Amino acid sequence: MRNILILTFILVISSCKDSLIAPTVVCTEDANITVNSSHPKAAALQAKMDEFIGKGIPGITVLIADDNGIWTNSAGYADIENDIKMQPCHLNKLGSITKMMVGTLAWQLIQEGLLSIDEPIKTYIPDIASEITNGDKITFGMLLNHTSGIYDVAGDLNFNLAVVNDFSYSWSSEEILELMTNKPATDEPGATVSYSNSNTMIEALIIEAVTGKKHGELLTERILKPLGMNSTVYYDYSDDFPMDRLAQGYLDFNNDGGQIQNISALNPGSGNGYTGVYSTVADLYRFMKALMVDKSLITQESLDTIFASFRLASGGTWMSSVGGIHNEFRTVLSEEKPSYGHGGGDIGYSANLNYLPHNNTIFAGTYNYGTNLRTALREEIGNLQVELMEIIAE
Repeated sequence: MRNILILTFILVISSCKDSLIAPTVVCTEDANITVNSSHPKAAALQAKMDEFIGKGIPGITVLIADDNGIWTNSAGYADIENDIKMQPCHLNKLGSITKMMVGTLAWQLIQEGLLSIDEPIKTYIPDIASEITNGDKITFGMLLNHTSGIYDVAGDLNFNLAVVNDFSYSWSSEEILELMTNKPATDEPGATVSYSNSNTMIEALIIEAVTGKKHGELLTERILKPLGMNSTVYYDYSDDFPMDRLAQGYLDFNNDGGQIQNISALNPGSGNGYTGVYSTVADLYRFMKALMVDKSLITQESLDTIFASFRLASGGTWMSSVGGIHNEFRTVLSEEKPSYGHGGGDIGYSANLNYLPHNNTIFAGTYNYGTNLRTALREEIGNLQVELMEIIAE
């Protein structure tokens, strides 16, 4: 069965000649970001990036912003096939960092009285809730902090086979819902933290139900445009990708340590709340600064409620909250050094976005290699993320 799936992957990859993702071009750096080339952590961070490029990761970009200013740089390649080196101005897919942005949008609506973390989801989407196991007992807050117990569609075999069968198909929420309704719950509502991509998709549907607008439109109108995030795109594969400076995404599909494959065209449901934002590290910095430092996206009172709600996930590496914000790297950092934010892993890309209040640092990292499937390079991405965080947290 494994060999058949691998063969299917290779055949699909080789047949994707009409990709919606164009080859990557050399780009112009963000003129609104002033880089401190003498930042005291610059040499250590660059050395760490170069070390892991040597281990096979195709491309890496890192930005840190602290009391010493902003430093950003890249290593490796954005497009191996066309010999285009990675630059900070190249876009990468953020994966689940999308969830923190949608969570921020949700809290804007909570502040306006349109939503409540304590309200059952059946209040907002009764028909959908009736087809979800325990849908009458799940609250909106349980979606945000992953305690709903809702089946994770990202792990559904039928969904993943359908994704592989048609790489660039634009999935609607209705189609994905058909694959996850009436599936067994992982836990009773509110009992445990159990990560599920389905939570954020339902969250997005609720946002649409109470506003009458697509959540992607609201994300652009309320967050991306006001913050000047002009290098950020929320993309669902319904048309060609709108920019030509997107880094290509890669994965070792054979999982044999050999040649990695370009899988930029593969769409695991982008644009449905749980993934789909593509951005640069500079734009990620703009978002995190507005959210955590300037408090211009949601209020301090809302942040206080979110911070007071953290719950430890199984394994102990991260904590969830009712804001779509995590407290990450808990086995690496002490309790006195929280790292608020969200990691992102997709089929051909991965990313980090964190704020460390103890040293007033914003960290944004993007990597054009996927971490959704278990490969040797996925383990190296994990090692890199930890070792970067150890430098950043100093």
